[in-house]
This record gives sequence, C-alpha cells and structure tokens, in this order.
Amino acid sequence: MKLHSDFLLSIRCFFLPALVAGLFIHAGCSSDDVAGTDGHGVVDLRIEPQEATFSAEEQEQFQALLLDADGNAVDPEGLDVTWEWWSSDTEVFTVEPGGLATGQSAGEAYCIIEVTVLEGTQNFNGRDTAIVFIF
Repeated sequence: MKLHSDFLLSIRCFFLPALVAGLFIHAGCSSDDVAGTDGHGVVDLRIEPQEATFSAEEQEQFQALLLDADGNAVDPEGLDVTWEWWSSDTEVFTVEPGGLATGQSAGEAYCIIEVTVLEGTQNFNGRDTAIVFIF
C-alpha cells in the first residue's frame, strides 16, 4: 500500500501542477494570438551561424532568418522589418548593421540580432544570439 500512496503523492505533487500550468499557458494562446499566423507567417527567428571562431581583425558574416510555423524561411522582401545587430562586448568584436562581425581582441561574446516585423495587427518581435570566440 505504501508504493501506491507514494505513486499517488508523486502524481498529485508533480504531474498535476505541471498539467494545470500547461493548460493555463495553452488556454491563454490561440492561433490568432501567434504573431504572423494570418499575415507574413513569421513566428520565429534564427541567427546563423550559431557559433563562430575567428581571429582579431578577421570578419564573419552573420545572417538572420525569419521562420514560419513550419520552420521554413520567410522572405523579408516587402515586409516592414527592423533589424538591430549588436555585440555583447565590443572589445571582443564589433558588428555592423548588416551582420558583419569584426574581431577586435581575444575573448568571447555574443552576436545578438533583434528583429521586429510589422504587418497590420500581426507583429513579430524576436531575438537570437550566437556565441563568438576570438583568438
């Protein structure tokens, strides 16, 4: 009987709260709330490459991909898109508005892209990072 009560206790203490939390999170969202589902379809953002290693004075080109719900790239042509690139530590590397990073000195930092897509009431805001190692 002890095993049965331990099992019920674990369900009551761990499984049910997680299930209830999941229901609340899901109940707060509908397909109409997801950014881009009815317009441009942008629901995610990915920076590529996700990791880069290069020396000081060398350059690496990063790119940001807008993604739809199926993970397919969305062409930004014709969309009202704002791209903002930056380095978490400009002493390690700098990054230009188009995603071109230039190594400055040895260390590690993050290349960060933040994107806003505006289309009527279907807006998308996203951010992604890549780790950069400069030697």
